[in-house]
This record gives sequence, structure tokens and C-alpha cells, in this order.
Amino acid sequence: MTDRPYQLYRYQNSDGSSKDWAIRNNGNGSYTKRWGKTSTRLQAKDFPLRHPDDINNDISGKQRKGYQFIGQRYIDDDGNISVNAPISSKPMNEAPQPTQQTLRLFWRIKLSASATNSDIAFFQGIARGFAAVILENIPDDVWVSAFHSRYADVKFVKNDSGSLLKENGVNALLLLLAMKKSAPNTMSVSLSHEDSVEITDHLKSESLALSFFDTDLEAVRPLAQELKLLDKRIDLSTVDSETADFYF
Repeated sequence: MTDRPYQLYRYQNSDGSSKDWAIRNNGNGSYTKRWGKTSTRLQAKDFPLRHPDDINNDISGKQRKGYQFIGQRYIDDDGNISVNAPISSKPMNEAPQPTQQTLRLFWRIKLSASATNSDIAFFQGIARGFAAVILENIPDDVWVSAFHSRYADVKFVKNDSGSLLKENGVNALLLLLAMKKSAPNTMSVSLSHEDSVEITDHLKSESLALSFFDTDLEAVRPLAQELKLLDKRIDLSTVDSETADFYF
């Protein structure tokens, strides 16, 4: 049985039966979907993670169809579900109460009509460059790795958008903010909370966005400095204390 849990969702049919759907990020540039009738062995299929938001989009699509989130579950190679946490006592057709994990931040990258091929190439370069900086420090960051691969493609997506879940990690936010700060005038990167409040590239004033990922400014400071989101602090211990005396 794998040590990576699935996100399990369930759909209640009108006749009282139900069917399950589960999805898991494999952490290696791929993700797995499983599906089938509840209490039966679930089928499985692996997919390449081509975009950082692939999993989020699949989940949103299932939720729109009426699937309810059950929780994290472990599923073995035969498709059997291992219940490692109690199932909620609430009826399956009752909407879950919003929690920090179900909330999300939204991002959008937009290309203006006046953008040149040079602008696009420059923007792709900074996107990959900032992603590479993060991956040098955290090489197993799945979201950033997928984003880096996407922007290596010469076919640039003019209007790219998606959302960030808490599980995507704060590095995704830092990457998008670094791109927002360095984007040419013909391109824009926008981020916002669910209530449409903008997230700026002034990281010191974005404590709420950082708290979404259960972190704060000091925790991300070293990486934020490398991404040029924060100025590096001057180490006064390295300043020469010997100064010339002047008399008037």
C-alpha cells in the first residue's frame, strides 16, 4: 500500500447506491485517478501532470457534478480502500462546511495584444528562472516543477489561469508573485483571495496570503530574497568599523 493518500469523493445516486472517485498526486510528475462503485475494487489510471492546476481542475469538475469530499484515504494496488480516519456522521448530501483546506487563492496570467515575441520569450525566461531558483532549494516541489515544465514549451498560453490550494504550498505563491513583480508592461500576473481582494507583490504587507499556507514572512524570507521579493538585510558585522577621524 502506498504511503501517499488519495483525496476521496463520493456521489450518491437517487436509488441509494453510490460511486467513488479518488485522485492522488504521485509526487513524480504524474497523478492517479481511481473510480468505481462504492465497496468495490476501484479501477486506476495514471496521467502526466502537465499543468500545476490539473488536479484542482479535475476535482472542481467532479464537485460540480455532485461528488462530495469524504477525506483522505489510502488505496492499495487492488483498489481496496483503507479507512484510516473516521467518516463524517453528516449525511452525504449535506454540503461540507468551508475549511481552510477547501479555500483557494486565484491567479491569472494575461498577455496584451501589443506583446511582442520578445516580450513572450522574456516572460517565459523569468518564469523558468524563478522556478529553477525554487527547485534548487526544494527539488521535490511538484507544483513548481510542473509550472517550470509548462513554461519551457514554446507554445505560450496567452491567458493562463488557475487556483492554489493550501496543499500546493507557499512556494507556488512566491513564484507567481516574483513573476508579477518582474513581468513586462505587456503582460500581467494577478492574484487574489476568494473575496477578490488583490494579493500584491509587496510581500511584507501580505501576511494574510502567507497565513493561508500556515507560514509567515520570516519563514519564507531566505527564498523570498533570492526571488527578489524582499531586499537582503545588511549584515552589520561585515561593515568595517574603522573610520577616519576628522577634526574641524
